[in-house]
Amino acid sequence: MKTLIGIIISICLLSINGQAQVLPATKIHFLNSMIGMSAELKTTIDPKNPIRIKSRTWVIIQPAGDSLGFIIDNKPYFLHFSPNKHYYFVIQVGHFSRPVLTEKSEQEFILTAATESAKGPEEYILSKGAN
Repeated sequence: MKTLIGIIISICLLSINGQAQVLPATKIHFLNSMIGMSAELKTTIDPKNPIRIKSRTWVIIQPAGDSLGFIIDNKPYFLHFSPNKHYYFVIQVGHFSRPVLTEKSEQEFILTAATESAKGPEEYILSKGAN
């Protein structure tokens, strides 16, 4: 009986230790504040299915690792992110109706989303196996 209890306690301690060492994933927040215009983000994980961000919509992308690759003019470009951090970007209209991406603080991002009555957040979890 004592060995059975010892085995159960050992298994419980091993499962707790294994869970504690997993770092929370990076989350990248995008807010499309353009009125009537959608934005598309082509990633290297699945370039044929870009992430579409509708007008006044908040999207959270959780990359599979510490970087996220984007396709720009059929060339891959990678952005590296720190684990366990949140990044906030707002997509706005710039000169000549071209989208401009601006990094914001968490407070600016939340206030912008609130004042524009943004929908969401929609969450995309990207895995390395998607094709």
